[in-house]
Amino acid sequence: MRQRRKHVSRSILVIGYGNPLRQDDGFGYRVAELLQEEAMDGVQALACYQLTPELAEPLSRCAVALFVDAREGEPVGQLEWETVTADPSAQMLFAHSLTPANLLALAQTLYGSAPARAYLLTVRSVHFAHGEGLSPAVETAVKQAVTQIKHLREDTTSIA
Repeated sequence: MRQRRKHVSRSILVIGYGNPLRQDDGFGYRVAELLQEEAMDGVQALACYQLTPELAEPLSRCAVALFVDAREGEPVGQLEWETVTADPSAQMLFAHSLTPANLLALAQTLYGSAPARAYLLTVRSVHFAHGEGLSPAVETAVKQAVTQIKHLREDTTSIA
């Protein structure tokens, strides 16, 4: 008989995604890289170019999921948080079109478990042309995002 996976109450999975070769689109990727370098207890960070079905498995094992990405808009460098809930009705035919809501539903469907809470942290930008490096405003937002994620970790730890 297969055992059902249990959440580790303080585990946070950060999935930073985007293309570092498209200027500010690399925001999420860079945030995840910094978190990997810091190696905080209770936080696992994954840097990805895009959301893929394989991410459903680690999502099924965390208590809190945080997706980090860039979005088009101004003012450049503004961070925005939103809650994400599973969307089992969405079509998941193509890996290139997976959303955080799709992945939460996929984790629940395939593994019988999904994070108790999930968030999307985005930064606004208009700089998505080919090229390496983040704009100065988004580089500053990377540091702010890491600080905010540390606060999320502290809040999650105090709740557990």
